[in-house]
This record gives sequence, C-alpha cells and structure tokens, in this order.
Amino acid sequence: MTDALLNIQHLDVAADQLRHRRDHLQARAALEQALADQRAQQDRIDEVALSRVDVANRQRRLENEAQLVSDRADADEAKLYSGEVKGLKDLEALQHEIATLRDRQRGFEDETLEAMEEAEVLAARIAELEAARQSADEQVSVLRAEIEALEAEIDDELTQVAADRLSKVGEVDGALLAEYERLRPAFGAATAVMFDGSRCVGCPSTMPAMEVDRLKHLDGTDPASCSECGRIVLR
Repeated sequence: MTDALLNIQHLDVAADQLRHRRDHLQARAALEQALADQRAQQDRIDEVALSRVDVANRQRRLENEAQLVSDRADADEAKLYSGEVKGLKDLEALQHEIATLRDRQRGFEDETLEAMEEAEVLAARIAELEAARQSADEQVSVLRAEIEALEAEIDDELTQVAADRLSKVGEVDGALLAEYERLRPAFGAATAVMFDGSRCVGCPSTMPAMEVDRLKHLDGTDPASCSECGRIVLR
C-alpha cells in the first residue's frame, strides 16, 4: 500500500508538472509578442489609411471646387462671345471676372495634384506596412501551429499518466486515498512522506521525541498522521 500511494503521488506530481509546462510554453510568450506586433502593425495601417481617406476627401472637394469655378468661367466666356454684353466697361469687367475665375480654377487644380501626390505616398506607405503585417501574420500562424503540436504532445502524456494513476488506485485503501486527496491541495508533492525512524521527513522542524516514540510503537506498517504537520506518514 505504501508503494502504491507513493506511486500515485509521483504520478500526480508528474501531471502537475505537465500541466504547468503546458500553461507556460515558451512559444506562448512568443505568440503574445507576435500578436502584439501584429496589432501594432494594424494600428499603423489604420492610422495611415485614415489619413489617406482624409486626403481623398480633400481631393474630391478640390476637384468639385475646380469644376464649379470652371463652369462659371465657361458660362462667362460664352456670355462674352455671344455679343450679349455691349458696353466696354461691362466687357472689361466680364473679362476680369473670367481671368479671376481661371486663376482660382488653376489654384484648385494645383492643390488637387498635390493631394493626389500625397495620396500616392500614403498608398505606398500602406503597402509597406501591410507587407510587415503579413510577416507578423505568418509568425503568428507558425507559433500557433507549434503550440498546438506541443499541447497535443503534452495532452498525450497527461492521458497516459491518468491511465497509469487509474491502474494504481485500486491498490490503495479508499479511506487513505480520500485523506490523501483532501490533504494534497495543502501539501502537494509532499502529502505522503516517509518516517525515517527518527522524524517525519515532511516536517519543517524536528519532531518531538514523544511523537517519534508514538510512531515507532504503532502496530503494523499502516500509514499514520503526523501530529506536527498533518501529513500522511508512511512507515
């Protein structure tokens, strides 16, 4: 029974270690960093894309302004050459207005070209950022696949440990196993410990002589409870 309980404890420790390993895979930390890089890249893309939208809206506004001014200038030129305006001063005023409108049109068209050039620069920047983001995407995919493979490997080991434990459970008295399960959250890998003839090896301090004598004079080799620490003492 002593060996069987120690075997169960050994298997429980192995399972704990496997679960800890599964939860703290180095690849998982690398994945978190890769995901952070991926989010940062996307944030930069979104920021530049928003600027590009602003520039595109400005370009459309300038194009509309240029078209409106051009239409007014075209109308005035049609009026100028239609013979509808007779007076010299009126003709001069109309010509001045047409010249002013054409200047405004050219101004809007120049600003439109500047906006188009700015949009091209932003588009190139987005392409660069998307290439960097694609690299981050690939790294995330690689790490996720690596983690999935490692988790599957550990899960297989946990399944085997669980099967081995199940095969040992029948070798331990039910009441003793229940006591072990009750104490294990507090004592972990040292829930069941050996009595070496002079002390409970789980105790952080020296066992009193009276307790040592008590354990020595118990009948048989059945497990006992240490009055100092509360652990299961195997003899």
